[in-house]
Amino acid sequence: MQSCTIEKKLGKEFLSKAPQICIDLHAPQALYKYNHKGEKIPGFDSMTGPQQDSSLVASSNFIRNIDDSSFLDRYVNSFIDELRGIGFTVFLDGNVDTILRVQPQAYIVSMAQVQLDEYFSPYEDSEPIGDSVFYKSFDLNAVDASSWFEVNKYNAVRPKKTVLYSSFTASDGFNGNFIYNDMAGTLRYRYRIDSLKVKDIYDLAAYAGRQNADYLFDFFMNQYIVYHMPQDMEILGYLHYNSSRKTFEFSDQDKFEVQQPK
Repeated sequence: MQSCTIEKKLGKEFLSKAPQICIDLHAPQALYKYNHKGEKIPGFDSMTGPQQDSSLVASSNFIRNIDDSSFLDRYVNSFIDELRGIGFTVFLDGNVDTILRVQPQAYIVSMAQVQLDEYFSPYEDSEPIGDSVFYKSFDLNAVDASSWFEVNKYNAVRPKKTVLYSSFTASDGFNGNFIYNDMAGTLRYRYRIDSLKVKDIYDLAAYAGRQNADYLFDFFMNQYIVYHMPQDMEILGYLHYNSSRKTFEFSDQDKFEVQQPK
């Protein structure tokens, strides 16, 4: 409990110092888009590589209808707005050396890759009735928005690149249940699918931008906690700042995955 209190105290301390952190943001140059629904295309395995690529693009329900510039604009603007709302100073102009050179907490954050992946997400429902278990399976449409960030300390004596990864998903909404008629001895399945729409993918761009900004704040905050934690105290977990509720809470899921640079 004492460690928990100290971590949250350090988190609040870091939040008060957020305006001291400057970000030189390098926006993504392209949006990578992939369709992984080849299993539904007749004769897909016998096609050549270029034929497969063409078929995947043509059979896409979503990513072929996404305008790259519009998606990236929503993504980047949401990311910047969220970071500035928390307190960070964000620069988009690459010619900011004279400003950042004198800042002790300045970082280069590169949106190295932003990627959309369209695929079928298997969903299975089951219901035990008597000695049997009944199953109903569906393939739901899903799109992942994945991001890779490269983070470097500005003017570091020994530069060390950190690669951060995240992924968020938009998919068909689903609601279903088995209905058993005991008198007639019949079983049927009733369901409703709220189909994924192209608009949902653009909403995913804005959502991913905001979440990634929060994750970046958490990444810096937890580094601050590790550095300032008393040596005799054990860190209980990864602290997450909920910017909408203005609260601190431990989370094993709401964070970046740190990857090894390639």
